[in-house]
Amino acid sequence: EIENIPQDLELAEKKRKPGIIYLSSIPEGMNVSGVTSFFASFGSVGRVFLQPDKKMGMRHFTEGWIEFSSKKVARRVAELINNTKVGGKRKAKSYESLWNVKYLPRFKWVHLSERLAYERAVKQQRMRTEIAQVKREAEVFKGSVRHQTKKKKQKTDSQDNENADDSSIDLFFFKQDETESAIRSRKTAAATAAEPESAKDPSPRKRKRDTEHTEEADERNTKSK
Repeated sequence: EIENIPQDLELAEKKRKPGIIYLSSIPEGMNVSGVTSFFASFGSVGRVFLQPDKKMGMRHFTEGWIEFSSKKVARRVAELINNTKVGGKRKAKSYESLWNVKYLPRFKWVHLSERLAYERAVKQQRMRTEIAQVKREAEVFKGSVRHQTKKKKQKTDSQDNENADDSSIDLFFFKQDETESAIRSRKTAAATAAEPESAKDPSPRKRKRDTEHTEEADERNTKSK
């Protein structure tokens, strides 16, 4: 158990090269201050870095690095802490979790800084590539929209021109008034069409009587003269 780890590790610290230990997993609920205070009880701790979980957010961490002032102390801590319970309060989420600690020989903090800088550069390059891709797609989309708008405008203008031509034709079209002769002819045709068949085609007997009456009328006119 962690409680049984000797607390006299700082006695071995002198002016020596710093050592770094690697945490392959961070117990749930632990943050930078919690990890620092825990390992500071075994020796002088310098720099601490915990890698945030990209999916879970800034309050969750996937791995970490801790720098001790003495690499001898760092090696000793890794040997004693690895695969031991985190402990602490029994209600804590990390109480039953195990520490996964490894000492990194010949590893310096500058190596970690270079790695982090490289990862940031890769991330930035990936973001720039994605942004450029989005911009290209946006330009293609805007070009398509402009083309469709221009095509629609041309179609509308063409329809407007056709409507204007039709209206100009209607403007100069007029109906000529009928002449008097045409009116008389139309009325005569209408009257003839309205007469009964007997009036249109009298029988021979009626035609004979009409002829006799006409002749008698002519004779009376002649005698009167």
